[in-house]
Order: sequence, then structure tokens, then C-alpha cells
Amino acid sequence: MDKVVMVTGNIGKWRIASDIFKKYHVQLEHGKMDTPEIQSHFVEDVSKYSAIYAAKKLNKAVIKSDVGYYIESLGGFPGPFLRYANEMLQSEDILKMMERKENRKIILKECLTFSTPDGKTTQFVNVEEATISKQAYGEGTTFDKIVIFEGQKFPKSLNSEEDNIKHFEKKLQIYEKMAEFIKKI
Repeated sequence: MDKVVMVTGNIGKWRIASDIFKKYHVQLEHGKMDTPEIQSHFVEDVSKYSAIYAAKKLNKAVIKSDVGYYIESLGGFPGPFLRYANEMLQSEDILKMMERKENRKIILKECLTFSTPDGKTTQFVNVEEATISKQAYGEGTTFDKIVIFEGQKFPKSLNSEEDNIKHFEKKLQIYEKMAEFIKKI
């Protein structure tokens, strides 16, 4: 296969993925559509359901990415409900919940799902550890201001766009794996 649709509202993520897919001679079209997000604690379930929905609706093979942020000391909150947490809470709200918590570890989990219109799927998952800062910095989403990637000193919001792209290209090997998989089918 040499063409697939990536359903995402995040144009930055699509650009990164598109550059990776070009190396494998796979054209990555951009598709933007609302997909239902089922209620599950597992980002893999959310990604799979959305990918199948989009593939059937578009009648094309698609890939769909979903992300979950799991704060260990908050019982895995917000998990795959990251978008809602970013919309409803400020960075300071999360920091307030983290007061007196010694464990500031957060697991960043991204699931990339490929689906055909007949519902056949393949998934690749990336897991990365990060830390919650003690204060909010810069501009961006609730979590952009407080999540410090491993090996860095400040949250994503203070990194340049180029540094963030380099980080994701290095860490998100699931896009390489997905491109290799799609090229073979």
C-alpha cells in the first residue's frame, strides 16, 4: 500500500508523520473529522474504535493516533481523557492535585492504529516516562506547561517547535513501524 489517510486535528503531528512516511514512499493524506471517543481507561481501545469508525466512514484505510497521560500518584488520571482535562482544567489545577505528592512521574502513552474499512486493525504503542513540574511555564495546553520530557529541564511549552519535533521524531518510533507495516501490505 502506498497511500493512507491520517485522521487528526493536530496538523503538527500529521507533518511529523508525513515526513516519516515519505521515507517509506507512503503518501500520508490528512483527514480531519470528529470521531467518537469511547469511555475506556485504555488508550488502545479508544484509538481502535476511532480508527475503525473513520475507516468505515471514509471507506479508506486510515491511521488514527490517541494519547493518554497517566499520572501515577493520581491513579492514572487523566489517562485517555487528556483532551477533556486540557479543556476543563488549568495547569494550576493539576499542580494543586499534585501538592504533597513525592512521585511526580507521568506515563505518556500513544497508540497508533491502522484500520481498513472492513474493521481489520493493527496497533503500535509508544510509552514514555516524563515528570510533572512544580509550576506552570509558558504558553500552550494545560499539560504542555507542566510535563517535562525525560532528559529535559523544562516543560514542552518552553521548548522550541524544532526541539519538540526532534523529540517526537526520536521517541515516536511507532510511526516508523507503522510506515514499514503499511508499505508491506
